[in-house]
Amino acid sequence: MGARAIAISLAACLGLTAITAWLLDWSLEKAIILAPIIVVVAGAAAFLFVLWGKVVRESIRGRRRS
Repeated sequence: MGARAIAISLAACLGLTAITAWLLDWSLEKAIILAPIIVVVAGAAAFLFVLWGKVVRESIRGRRRS
């Protein structure tokens, strides 16, 4: 993994943690402690969004072929 990828990942994790602290009105310290959980939940949500997007796309393609 290159230095650029690490820097982008670090920035994304810090940004996600800061946005979560702001949205939930938490202290930044609390959000930093919970950062691993925040990142895992965001990744799982993104995975589900992509998965269901593919399911919908395939469903629409299947209807057009029938």
